[in-house]
Amino acid sequence: MDCSHRNFQCGNVISLLMFLSLIIFTCTSAFAQELSSPVTLEADEVVFFEIEGRAEARGNVIIRREDMKLEAPYVEYFIESSMVFAEGHDDELVVLIWGNRVLRGDKLEYNLITQEGIMQNGSGQEGPVYVYGGDVKIAPPEAALTKGWLGRKDLEKTEKNAHVAIWENANYTTCDAPKPHYNLYTTKMTVIPGNKVVLRRPRVYLDGKLLYTYPFNYEINIRDREASSPFTFRIKDDSDRGTGVIGYGPVVVDDRLSVNVHLAYWSDMDEEWMVLGSYGLTNQWSLFANAVYAYNSDEDEKRYRPSWGANYYNQGFSGKIYWSQAENVSIEKEAGVTYKGVLWRSPEVQLFTPWVDLTSNARSRLALYWGHYEADEAEVDRWGYGFDFSSSFAPLDKKNNNFTPFIWAQYQWFKYDAKKWRRQEIIDATWGLRYRVGEFPMVTRYAQRWTTGNSPMSWDDYSDRREIYHTTGIPLGSRWKVAVRTAYDFVDEHLDEVVYSLVYDEHCYYWEFIYKDERPMYSTSDEDDWMGLRLVIKAFPESKITFGGEVEEITSPAQEVGFVK
Repeated sequence: MDCSHRNFQCGNVISLLMFLSLIIFTCTSAFAQELSSPVTLEADEVVFFEIEGRAEARGNVIIRREDMKLEAPYVEYFIESSMVFAEGHDDELVVLIWGNRVLRGDKLEYNLITQEGIMQNGSGQEGPVYVYGGDVKIAPPEAALTKGWLGRKDLEKTEKNAHVAIWENANYTTCDAPKPHYNLYTTKMTVIPGNKVVLRRPRVYLDGKLLYTYPFNYEINIRDREASSPFTFRIKDDSDRGTGVIGYGPVVVDDRLSVNVHLAYWSDMDEEWMVLGSYGLTNQWSLFANAVYAYNSDEDEKRYRPSWGANYYNQGFSGKIYWSQAENVSIEKEAGVTYKGVLWRSPEVQLFTPWVDLTSNARSRLALYWGHYEADEAEVDRWGYGFDFSSSFAPLDKKNNNFTPFIWAQYQWFKYDAKKWRRQEIIDATWGLRYRVGEFPMVTRYAQRWTTGNSPMSWDDYSDRREIYHTTGIPLGSRWKVAVRTAYDFVDEHLDEVVYSLVYDEHCYYWEFIYKDERPMYSTSDEDDWMGLRLVIKAFPESKITFGGEVEEITSPAQEVGFVK
């Protein structure tokens, strides 16, 4: 057999099928026969070395097999092992494509039979996630399971023709700017296509500067386009506790089990902590249990405050059964008045029906309540029901997409087994209008409450109110924005609350400083002033990564006028 090398000048295209046939009949390669689907090679020039069973391809090289496509300026192919060695040149990178996924890098070693390989200095995209830098190993899901890259549960959720990837010393971001405004650097990252991305203790960088090191593994759910709550640190000034340093975030993230911790140290109250756990029992039921050691200003003491229960969701129906002991309760009843107290639930049960469309732009649902409570030195059973109603409308000025009205209403009826107060009826309604005057977005809404009867418990006792809220947004250039919301009480003719937002928006993230100034007519313990700073990384269109704790509990003025989402 003549095994001298042959030089194929291909012009534009040479078919590797002919090349494989030649090798099968002359060199009898068993490995080549394992390729169940055809492989084609296109290149400007191919040199075949018969003795070595090797081909070298240069210039616009393209290799195809099933839905896999490899592009590179230079490729070596070994028939017996079905190994491909590809290299980039100057600005030309090696590009590996399978399905709608693309991986780029400087060099690639890839086995066409096992579909396993390694790319040097890789970069790629998985949905809204961009990954770059470092080396990446790839393998089909079954092989990845054998290697310990993913678990059996993850295998069930992963497409069979996908490539699981292990990145080393890589960067992760969802920022689509040419130079990402933020990135997470990790020594090891697991990418399970269509499922999730897991980063090992990443470092968080903002504009190239190290922000902090994440103390646990960080998981991003690609399937649901959500990021797990990040473990973050913040400083907060609280009227009850003083100045504190708080750290909070997940320590366990699994398909069914999740555990989050909150740790705090205050200048006036020393330490506080919370451990919050949940477990998905079935597709409809999940269990939760919380251990809390926290201060309450009403009791003026710190103590353990455990709670536990179950959540239910099925085809639009939702519900909750909830036990708690000495629970801290903070309820904003109206502008400038926030109730703070302690409550025992043993238990409380809530059930909500699915939302029902009443018209094309209005919907409603029914709520049922029952609970046994201990509060304000009273022990009370409560039964009740209610309706929620909401409606959204098209802009009145459709041409300019301006002047959009909205309505929200809620009816609640409660019965108590108490001697003095036995019934309470509450109707809440809000009418509002979103509009723009020149460059200034605005929201004006009127809120009214009608009550009949009273509750024997302070946390649950409501009174009439008539208030108007007005929010104005003021753009200060392309990045800086200010928004202010005021609340005026028509009952006591008094400005009850002012909330300020200052926003710095840098495309892929924004900072927001919020100051809430409650102004009750009389100085009471119900006054709840605070300030906070939050950083929001715009991770996904549906889900943001937020650093800021209690500032997340309200809709900020900047959110209300659409400066931030």
